[in-house]
Amino acid sequence: MKKSALILALAASFATAQTSTTGQTAATTQYLKLAASTEKVTTVTVNGKATEKLVDAAGTTLPGDTLQLTQQVRNISQVNVRSVTLNMPVPAAATFQSARCSAEGRTLFSVDGKTFGPAPLKKTVTVTENGKSVTRQVDVKPSEYRAVRWQLPDLAAGKTNTCFIRVQVR
Repeated sequence: MKKSALILALAASFATAQTSTTGQTAATTQYLKLAASTEKVTTVTVNGKATEKLVDAAGTTLPGDTLQLTQQVRNISQVNVRSVTLNMPVPAAATFQSARCSAEGRTLFSVDGKTFGPAPLKKTVTVTENGKSVTRQVDVKPSEYRAVRWQLPDLAAGKTNTCFIRVQVR
């Protein structure tokens, strides 16, 4: 099953690379099918209450718009798949806002797209205090995150997990 997890990671990278602010794409392996989509988050009034609605992002996106980038992984085999990992980069023209996944698992974040860790990420900064350089560890702001990784539990045959990030267009 490790081979399928590796293939999924590659498929996830492919699907994400093919997803822009418009459209959908899908990748399939022997065990898993990955679909990626990008939708615009809008607010509509339903029965006098403001409600979120996701609409196709194929139209124009403007600075300040919130987009939801989704990856859905479905086990199309007859066996459980172990160690499913999904990676999703934050587009360069966007600022990370939040991440969510339908499956319990670990959500990790990255400021460089290579090294991942749980939130809050830390970084070392050097500041001048009283004329002296002082090095400190500080929390990385979520707006500085450049990628998200979900390490998911086993995915049973026929089951689907959906993970997404929300970003704001710069």
